[in-house]
Amino acid sequence: MSLAIEAGAAEALRVGVAAGSVTEADAVEAGAMAAGMAATGVTGADAAEAGALRAGVAAASVAGTGTAEAGIAGPGADGPAGRLGSRAGLSRLLPGSAQPVAGSGPATGRAADDPKAAEAPRYRAALLALARGTPEAALPLLEAAEAAGEGGGYAALNRGLALMQLGRLGEAAAALERAATALPGHPEPLFRLGTIAGLRGETGRAEALFLATLSRDPAHVTALAALAALEEAGGRHGAAAGLIARARQADPAEPELELAAARIALALGQAEAAAAGAAAVLAQRPAHAVAARLYAEALLARLPMEAALAEIAARAAADPFAAGWPLAAARLHGLAGQPAAALAELQTAELLAPDQPEILALLGGALAEVGRRQEAEPMLRAAIAARPTDAELRNRLATLYWRDGKSARMLRVLEDAVSEFGPQPALMMNRALALNAVGRQEEALASADAAVPEGGVLALVNRIAVLPYHPREGHAASLLACGRAIAAKLGGPAPLAAPRAAPLATPRPARNRDPGRRLRVGLLSGGFGRHPVGWLTIGGVENLPPEEFALYGYALKPREDMLSARFRACCAGWRDVQHAGDAEIAATIAADAIDILIDLGGYGESGRIFVLNHRPAPVQVKWVGAQFSTTGLPCVDWMLTDRWETPEGFERFYSERLLRLPDGYVCYAPPPYAPAVTPLPAASGQGVTFGCFNNLAKVTPAVLRCWARILAALPEARLELRTHVLGDAAAREALFARMAEAGLPPDRVRAAGGVPHRELLAAYGGIDIALDPFPYTGGLTACEALWMGVPVLTLVGDSFAGRHAFSHLSNIGLEGWAAFSEEDYVALAIARARDVAALAALRAGLRGKVAASPLADAPRFGRSLGQGLRRAWGEYCAKG
Repeated sequence: MSLAIEAGAAEALRVGVAAGSVTEADAVEAGAMAAGMAATGVTGADAAEAGALRAGVAAASVAGTGTAEAGIAGPGADGPAGRLGSRAGLSRLLPGSAQPVAGSGPATGRAADDPKAAEAPRYRAALLALARGTPEAALPLLEAAEAAGEGGGYAALNRGLALMQLGRLGEAAAALERAATALPGHPEPLFRLGTIAGLRGETGRAEALFLATLSRDPAHVTALAALAALEEAGGRHGAAAGLIARARQADPAEPELELAAARIALALGQAEAAAAGAAAVLAQRPAHAVAARLYAEALLARLPMEAALAEIAARAAADPFAAGWPLAAARLHGLAGQPAAALAELQTAELLAPDQPEILALLGGALAEVGRRQEAEPMLRAAIAARPTDAELRNRLATLYWRDGKSARMLRVLEDAVSEFGPQPALMMNRALALNAVGRQEEALASADAAVPEGGVLALVNRIAVLPYHPREGHAASLLACGRAIAAKLGGPAPLAAPRAAPLATPRPARNRDPGRRLRVGLLSGGFGRHPVGWLTIGGVENLPPEEFALYGYALKPREDMLSARFRACCAGWRDVQHAGDAEIAATIAADAIDILIDLGGYGESGRIFVLNHRPAPVQVKWVGAQFSTTGLPCVDWMLTDRWETPEGFERFYSERLLRLPDGYVCYAPPPYAPAVTPLPAASGQGVTFGCFNNLAKVTPAVLRCWARILAALPEARLELRTHVLGDAAAREALFARMAEAGLPPDRVRAAGGVPHRELLAAYGGIDIALDPFPYTGGLTACEALWMGVPVLTLVGDSFAGRHAFSHLSNIGLEGWAAFSEEDYVALAIARARDVAALAALRAGLRGKVAASPLADAPRFGRSLGQGLRRAWGEYCAKG
């Protein structure tokens, strides 16, 4: 995906990042952190179409190709004379395949070019190690040689190349700067410095260095190709084609240049030429992943999917031992939304061409997509080891850890990547998510802010995803400003495309504005199942009056469980749109003649809020699913809410109109497997046990300080924390360090990781009072605690996220458990904990109280929801 996307490319960025929440209660809130997840899921194969993290580095077109020629030249070389920029040198655009430069280039008359210096044994041994592909063995020899003056400037140059091969870009740049000083007429130090600049996303510096390289060597093929990649990434395909033509004049036999020309041809709409060029490269390099994927895309540009697959099958039958054909088939299956078929083809390709970094990377991504993350991790790690300068692979591994709920590991991968590749938008966005997930909210927002200047719409989405957790900035006005910034960057309404799928029913020739007719209501979500969206909406949608409303589901993530079955049963039509683009989804919704479209994903996990920017329905509503604030988008007409979430006067914080329901804004459907409520633990006389089962992202420094004050006032009290992130030892250690800094006694705190949902609910049996975090309060977590007989103490804020628990408590008549300042929060917790008899009485009747309240009254909620939707439709009709 593009690492600095604009709105039009947003649909390509969705990776279906699962929150991985142990609680299920917080999967939507955790999913909000996943919004704008910059995990690319692509390798060098996609670099050109993606805008290239390595912008300006033509390595995107030569991934994993290798070369048979060493290209060692000059004093001390054992091979034929040559220079980088020869045919062999083209494959060295990736530092991982760089070969040593023993002493080529214009003479300077300096001691650095003394041929005798190159005869020093340490320097020659280092060259031999580089030629054998063991840069780690060459490094100490090169360091010693450079210190002793052996090899002159070439010792520094080769040291830089070795460090690049190992992915140690910061050290490499320093060595190359020394080489550039020692070899002022040599093009190679400048080219390598340009390559590093491109790897770090410093496109302006990269371009200047590549041009400087060409000023020293006008026929430097790799510099020409690198400049072409820069032009291509900027959409200047004519200029890119001209540079590739110049490079091909210098080196007409290099297949990588043919591939670059083919890629540009496809971008210019010349699909036949692109397919021919990619096929020519595959004829020479049958396992070339980039060429295979380009061939598949070129076929699909001029043939239907079935015909394109048939063409590739015929090629594979004619050449069954070429890995490129299953790679091409995998690409088509991936584009068609068939991950299992894509995985099978990639496994075949890996058997035919084992240990190819690009194939390992693609296979790792495919395994992760089908949920086989334990198998995916070693594949990705092997690919990274083979290609340490590929930042996209680091991002893919980070994504894998995110999906697996290993945020601390994700953070370690990203911190390492940022140290080498610099603060590129994708890395900083993912870093923001990881920091937030482990509870470092202030650093998270700073990381998100660093991505905004160059990160496009996605960076702003990433920012609004972490913003509501920030202890000071996560307020309603700040969230509105961020939402409006997204809207401004997104631009006006986007056009509708032609849908691939046939409409579910024959659409009407013109929109019928009859306010009383039966309405078609579309639900757009990735949470149709055991997910917070499911638990908080299924009761209401099932009880919409069927004579008034016909429901149509648009599923962004396939789920098979008891709740997904209930959603399907209450829908008159169902679409699996997981692999469709935003414009295509919108066109399908419009073709199905949906009257009211309800978004249940927002900026969160599996959300596709930008579908609404295509205006597929005349009335568009936001409800649940990362409903932490206003969207800021003019295309969202209404925010479904209640009088506690958004009391009178809060309209100023929302770009949407507020569609207040008479009771709460959700209807809780308790799991049928929820255990019975147990007696109050504190009744045993061993002190009160407080608990918080929310995501660690919500546990801010202010929260920890309040909890410390509460435990200090109650010497026998304990605190239990449970969330998926705490399954990681490093995350637990970091949390306990933060708690110690806040004054919490570690011996009175228990931190536990993820457990299945039923076990999580059972764990409330050991909790007397749930302490809600702030400023992002518990949503489904609060409902679950209440259902398990545990009252929730909350601190009310001004954002939607800051009032979730307050809404639920008020809806069941427990407004007295809400505080409006930190002082009141601490005092209320202490007072409630000291009245054990009152706690025991409340616990005994709390489940019944919830069951009898509007919070769990599905028929009542269904009627209210229907009346609210009818009001929104009526106002649309009244406009004429």
